[in-house]
Amino acid sequence: MRETTTDLPEPIRRQAERILHEINFAGSMILAVKSGAKAQGFIMGITCCDGLSTERCELLSDHFDSVVEQKLRALTVGL
Repeated sequence: MRETTTDLPEPIRRQAERILHEINFAGSMILAVKSGAKAQGFIMGITCCDGLSTERCELLSDHFDSVVEQKLRALTVGL
């Protein structure tokens, strides 16, 4: 998590880490998916206001997707 968010501007980094925390500590598949949707809305907002480059937004989006996918797998097998 840290290596993906380290170089972000401070306000964006703080919010990204909050969302990642929500995903990582989601207690159900529904909460994990909702947090993933929140992450995508966050990325769309950053993209629309030119807060980061398009490439950086895509990398951050891919990272959020990966974290959600890992969490859903863990919840599926009961870890």
